[in-house]
Amino acid sequence: MPIPYWAGHYIGAPFKERGRDIKGLDCWGLVRLILMEQFDIYPPSYTTSYASSVNEKQLGPLVRRETLNWQHIRPNDEQCGDVVVLRMRGEPMHVGLVLGDKTMIHIERGINSVLENYNTLRWKKRVVGFFRYKTMPDDKKVKTKDAY
Repeated sequence: MPIPYWAGHYIGAPFKERGRDIKGLDCWGLVRLILMEQFDIYPPSYTTSYASSVNEKQLGPLVRRETLNWQHIRPNDEQCGDVVVLRMRGEPMHVGLVLGDKTMIHIERGINSVLENYNTLRWKKRVVGFFRYKTMPDDKKVKTKDAY
């Protein structure tokens, strides 16, 4: 599946703790922004639920609770718009958005948003799972067929 043309709009966005707009984002902020703008899905903001993107004691339980609202997707069945949950510091506390061809867009402290393959040595063993919002509108998936 080709990477959607709209992904280019989000590449290079700067990192900002608890950021929720294109001027500055953390990993959840980036995933949330794309889900809202490209898929008409409006997940909670959680800006007051954690102090920092590296606080595993707050983020691990928060991510676990949030994924209860998602449909678990088997590996190799993921598609554009699914969320990949990744383990950091032993906890499921980092997220990216699947774009296609084992590629995700994500952002980390000190790194602007980038495209990366989640099947590499750096990420492969950190993948906790793939999740899809149960309410993802089928007609929004059509947007992802256009590639750049």
